[in-house]
Amino acid sequence: MKKLLLFDIDGTLLLTGGAGKIAFEEAFEEIFEIPNAWGNLDPHGKTDPAIFDEVAQRKLGRLLSPGEFELLMDRYEEIFEERIQESSRFELMPGVIEILEYLSRDPGIFLALATGNFERAGRMKLKRGAVEHYFLTGGFGNDARERHQILLAAIAYSEELAREHFEKHRVFVIGDTEYDIAAAKKSGLKSIAVLTNGRNREHFRKDPPDHILQDLTDIPAFMSCLR
Repeated sequence: MKKLLLFDIDGTLLLTGGAGKIAFEEAFEEIFEIPNAWGNLDPHGKTDPAIFDEVAQRKLGRLLSPGEFELLMDRYEEIFEERIQESSRFELMPGVIEILEYLSRDPGIFLALATGNFERAGRMKLKRGAVEHYFLTGGFGNDARERHQILLAAIAYSEELAREHFEKHRVFVIGDTEYDIAAAKKSGLKSIAVLTNGRNREHFRKDPPDHILQDLTDIPAFMSCLR
């Protein structure tokens, strides 16, 4: 019986160096003629739809209509495709390629994504880091606004592709923020927090993960978490 590993993207696998913020502000200004819409928004742990909602409420005083939402998403992704390639500060987190290669060879493990990114943008990030091929499916911001619902979508897609039912105690959420861990707990799943993007153990005091790792460089330590 396989274990299902659901990886977050931003801060867990990689950092884009601000490409998302740049692309979003360009798209928002183009459509709504409002510059610097992102402002001091903190994107940590937030889904792309939630970010759209927050900025719209702050700058427009309302939520976007379904048509506006689709228009902004499409334009954001078009611009992001250019900005992610230009980003000089793009980086993979320590140990990512090595651990994904190791895990992909383990017949007892199925890899998938659970991210607040829109799927097209998330795939662009993985492609830039040359790790897209490790993840055949997953849950994305297109599936839901709330993280715990994205996790449930990721499980459903993974079960369909793997043709296997994953009991909750065999599903592990790997993320870098307390929001990833809180969503895992709400869904009854196991969790592994990695301190790779400015978080420390104090951030996880309210919703303690099952395991905390400094990063993904220690493969034996990671595998011990799965046992």
